Amino acid sequence: MGSSVNIGPVAAFNFRVLFSAPSQEQTSLDSGDALAAAATQAAQIVPSAPAAAIKAGFSEVSGLNSEVEIEDYREGGRNIAPHRLPRWGRYPHLVLRRGITTDTSLWDWWSDVITHSYTLAQGAPQRPFRRSGLILLDGVDHRVVAAWFVSNALPERLAGSGLNARSSEIAIETLELSHEGLFRLTNLPSGV
Repeated sequence: MGSSVNIGPVAAFNFRVLFSAPSQEQTSLDSGDALAAAATQAAQIVPSAPAAAIKAGFSEVSGLNSEVEIEDYREGGRNIAPHRLPRWGRYPHLVLRRGITTDTSLWDWWSDVITHSYTLAQGAPQRPFRRSGLILLDGVDHRVVAAWFVSNALPERLAGSGLNARSSEIAIETLELSHEGLFRLTNLPSGV
């Protein structure tokens, strides 16, 4: 037997979330090599992230999963079982939680989408501006060990914390993003 490298699980030490600048819907993931297109878009987020309006740290990210709907195809004469064919992908909401800060950029993004201010600014009906994102998991040595790319995200729900003057808990806000694709990148973008 040949030698194999034993790679243990990575401790979820720390992570960062970077958002692209607002843009119209990207369609490059629709055909061809979607992972390569995701990597190209992710590489564009890294240098533009400092200039993007959203600079937010989060204490928790969930929803890093995807599913494929399977369709049964029953072939005449094949009675043992139907063929099982992949139909399309489904992506649950990405849920980001953080302590409330003085930065209102998440609420501003939400406000742009809910009030259609993107339409008013353009003078003609437009689709809402979307943001793609990059979630970077840092290891104990503060180097990126894993990255996920999120395509065409829109805020679907933004919830502030319940306020209770008798409690000393940190006020947490939650952002739920609806998106059109989640990809685990095999090559990390340069500069992260």
